[in-house]
Amino acid sequence: MISRALKKIRPVSQILMILVWILAPHITLAVPNGYVPYTIPLSAAPTGLAFDAGGVLYALESAPFQSNVTTIRVIQPDNTFGTNIPVSGSDPTNFFVGGMAYDPVSDGFLITDNTSDGRLYAVSKTGVQQTLASGLASIAGVAVRSGGEIFVSTALGDNLGEVLQIDRATGNATAVVTGIDYGAGLAFDATGDLLVQDADATTFAGRLHHLPITEGPSGLEFGALSLQIDNMQSGAGLALDSEDDIFATGSGGLFSIGGAPLSETSFDSNGNPGQFATAIAFDPGTLPFEPFAGADAGRLALMADFGFGPVNAFVTLIRPAPPIDADFNDSGAVNAADLDIWKSHFGATVTAANSQGDADGDFDVDGCDFLNWQRQWETTINMAAYPVPEPTTSSLWACIAGSLIGIRRRKLLPNRKS
Repeated sequence: MISRALKKIRPVSQILMILVWILAPHITLAVPNGYVPYTIPLSAAPTGLAFDAGGVLYALESAPFQSNVTTIRVIQPDNTFGTNIPVSGSDPTNFFVGGMAYDPVSDGFLITDNTSDGRLYAVSKTGVQQTLASGLASIAGVAVRSGGEIFVSTALGDNLGEVLQIDRATGNATAVVTGIDYGAGLAFDATGDLLVQDADATTFAGRLHHLPITEGPSGLEFGALSLQIDNMQSGAGLALDSEDDIFATGSGGLFSIGGAPLSETSFDSNGNPGQFATAIAFDPGTLPFEPFAGADAGRLALMADFGFGPVNAFVTLIRPAPPIDADFNDSGAVNAADLDIWKSHFGATVTAANSQGDADGDFDVDGCDFLNWQRQWETTINMAAYPVPEPTTSSLWACIAGSLIGIRRRKLLPNRKS
């Protein structure tokens, strides 16, 4: 019975192979296998993103041109919306956000405004707003160290950019880094050292620097800034996960930075370097942010449809997919009954659940899910009595084509078992 069932899906695989052959030059891979992207619609493109300590996402929408009023959208961990927080800029006609960060000291947010003379705002969760510092020309990124110290970057260009430490009480700014170009993202690693991102004033290529920081008897002490990697496509936003893995946004989308020596790898891109991603934030989970680690492994949020303006009226989130599970009927065994479920829902997209044949958590039922069923089924049977062929080239092409038909569309997370 099983062999007959396997034969029935071969024509489907052949059809999918033809589609892949026709469309292969146009295939663009999105996030790596083991991760799931989805989107949450907003009223305007997010220019700032921050998670609080409870995993609530705050998305600062861009203000309309020649308006100084906008909104922070509150997105709960279950992707429902909370009460909006109004925000306004001090300039009467424009509000140009450079960056946003969660402030654990106040349980509020820090927002940079590079309109006019450059300001740093503190905004509470109830909408109470104050100006912490002003006179910071071309202010861009903002980050808070574990001890509560505030740092901002400036994007003055041509070796005029700086990283400044801001005194919470007085608003005074002290330069801790000079000589960068268009300062952008800032992020602290687990040791408390600062990673600084900037973009070259001529080529706009991204760079990543490391600033050692130690705590001395009179306050923070800073070592020498060292260049870690140059000529990156990413030069707009920076975030570290719970294992200090580096993620950066910029020309072409989202990138991961790692290895020895450090190198830049596309993580979520449509392949067009002329399009852009900017704001980024990370919400740690109880598990490392690794492929197929499941919902407890954190979330990465970014502004990325790889464009500008109103076309980006949503926030993109990426989370590890659930562990591969081909036991679609939850019987405790992977068998022919699970194959029947996969067959009956083959081609389902967007909201497909595990109970419908989605083995890899990407919300569709395709050839990849069949391969996962096959591999898990082989470990639970007597191979001599029930021979199943090894994955073939056609099966692998079917997996790719299935992903093409069941496109990894941007979507809200449905329940896995239903």
